[in-house]
Amino acid sequence: MTAFISRALLPDSDFRSLLRAQGWGVFGQSFVMLSALPFSKIPACDWLFFSSQNAVRFFFQSVENQKIELPQTNWAALGVSTSRVLESFVGEVDFIGTGEPKGTSQMFRQHCARLKQEVGPIVFPAARRSRQSVMTLLNLDFRCTHFEIYDNQPVPKPPQRKEDVLAFTSPMNADAYFSHHRLLPEQRVVAIGGTTDRTLQYLGIAEVVIAAEPTELGLAEAVLTLGC
Repeated sequence: MTAFISRALLPDSDFRSLLRAQGWGVFGQSFVMLSALPFSKIPACDWLFFSSQNAVRFFFQSVENQKIELPQTNWAALGVSTSRVLESFVGEVDFIGTGEPKGTSQMFRQHCARLKQEVGPIVFPAARRSRQSVMTLLNLDFRCTHFEIYDNQPVPKPPQRKEDVLAFTSPMNADAYFSHHRLLPEQRVVAIGGTTDRTLQYLGIAEVVIAAEPTELGLAEAVLTLGC
């Protein structure tokens, strides 16, 4: 059996490790092109809130290249995968969400309520075409700013994939692929979370398995449940 994931696989990829251990062939490629949007100043804020691993990497790439001094601030991550990358740069992360926008926004409100102090501006370093899901949910209660630090554009002509299972890691990856290709007979589809699932449903993919947790490990476990 074979599985595809819509991201370039790193050497320590959980998706590849788990599936290969079960005898699967594993392949990975992103259908989104990313490029840095350098910045020279970080907006004043009480929180820097990261919704993806890419946002963390591009943020600290510019910080290092531009020799920007990091502010005294709180650090937040959408979920565990993002927090692991963020921890490698800042040490302790002050808030880690569920990996999904709705649950994360609820948890963040509860976290701030426990602080019993006024919460100042929250800056979301993100892609230019970010869906701003968490920020939109928090905007009514907090002062939020979308801080563009990298560009994200769909690959113009993604190659068709013939693996047995296709695992999609973001709405843009799903849209980039199915704007050009149809699902082949017998192919199955896995989504990293609800937002990606909704995009796939909109694109006409009726049967989608959603990972129990929005991580590579969660995606790999979802692939194995299909029993192809």
